[in-house]
Amino acid sequence: MWVEALSIENIRCFQSQSIRFADSGRPYPWVTFLGENGGGKSTALQTLGLLLAGPEGAQKLLPRPQGWLRDENVAGKIGVRIHQDEIDPGKHGTEKVKRAFTYSYNLTGSRSLTVNNKLYTEPSIVPAAAGRKTLSWLRENAFASQNTGWFAVGYGAFRRLTRSTQIIVPSLESQARFTNFATQFDESEPLSVFERWMVYLDYRISKDQDKKSQKQKQMGIAAVNRILPEDAKFDSVTSEGRILFQIGDQKVPTISLSDGYRSILALAGDLIWRLILGFPDSSDPLLERGVALIDELDIHLHPKWQRQVAMVLRKIFPNLQFFVATHSPLVAAGAGDDALTLRFDFRNGQSTVERVKNIAAMSVDRILKSEAFGLLSTYSPQTDEKILRYDELQRKGRKRTPEENDELRPLLRFMDEARPIGGQPDPQSLEGRIDQFLEEKLRDQSCQTAET
Repeated sequence: MWVEALSIENIRCFQSQSIRFADSGRPYPWVTFLGENGGGKSTALQTLGLLLAGPEGAQKLLPRPQGWLRDENVAGKIGVRIHQDEIDPGKHGTEKVKRAFTYSYNLTGSRSLTVNNKLYTEPSIVPAAAGRKTLSWLRENAFASQNTGWFAVGYGAFRRLTRSTQIIVPSLESQARFTNFATQFDESEPLSVFERWMVYLDYRISKDQDKKSQKQKQMGIAAVNRILPEDAKFDSVTSEGRILFQIGDQKVPTISLSDGYRSILALAGDLIWRLILGFPDSSDPLLERGVALIDELDIHLHPKWQRQVAMVLRKIFPNLQFFVATHSPLVAAGAGDDALTLRFDFRNGQSTVERVKNIAAMSVDRILKSEAFGLLSTYSPQTDEKILRYDELQRKGRKRTPEENDELRPLLRFMDEARPIGGQPDPQSLEGRIDQFLEEKLRDQSCQTAET
């Protein structure tokens, strides 16, 4: 399954907005949502989560959509267009083919509204009448909890492993589809699946030497080790049911890991487990297709991780379509030149969404000053003030007063220490390497001319 388009009407900061995530009938593998706080990134991700969970799942995730309507006098509407992959079950007539489905929900608020000829006096999510036949088919083939394929999962910004010190009981039951999106709507919901899953598999292996459990455990450990920094590796499950990691020369339980480690472990472990449940007969569930929604991927991550996390996720899960909200230029650039980058802006009382040109080849400084982030300067306001005052005083030259000369002296020291402010690019940046290449070319041409 993959998502082609999303539409939002009269929802929170959106008056009416349609967004496409495909080009020439092919999905963008990675979609980045950029924008300032309050621009609508999280709302768009939550809207996708409600639609991909199915109508019944949406009602469990958001039983009372209080505060979702922009105008309480009119019903809101959210809609999506999804595509079936060959692996997704469900036949249409006599053949099984890729097929697109468009459906929508209406949302009501605290005021009484009539939707589909029925009066709603409380906030509700109501499937639109126009898509009843489509939703009926999807309920049976895509949204049922025990069905395989049709994979979709969503993660909110507060991703973390449980901080409980209790021993984890070895069990791993299947869960309803809507739980795939639980952390998007409940910030208190921990992602404890990774811990429970590892203990459960270790228990099965020790009791029955179960080969399937051995394979799943090896697959999970390999994937988690790939996403962690080089100095961190999965170590073992203790007899007390605790998971240990090798961090440098120390063995550390999950509860003692940093928030950055715990955040990425929670995400990767949960995603791997849900793929295994979604594709129980697959020889490698990590290669299956589906959709993953992640809010604030950069949270708790050091810039070194931010720089590579997008491409690491894409390599581990190469066939998932990722929708990621972030405030990090490193995450945005690291997604690659085939990613779609969208900027959410809140202007004149409503949010708009515009496509941003490819930023994969830009340095962080250029990205921040590009349309992607719109900063006038990447320096602190205090540094900007000093640079502007320095320029002012230098332009005055001999017309400076004695007091201004006294003011200029510390600014000269500051500029000397801070160079190259506004000077040459970092030699390791793309701009720096291009400049170096051009300088070498010009030098070679000059030498050839001199020899001639």
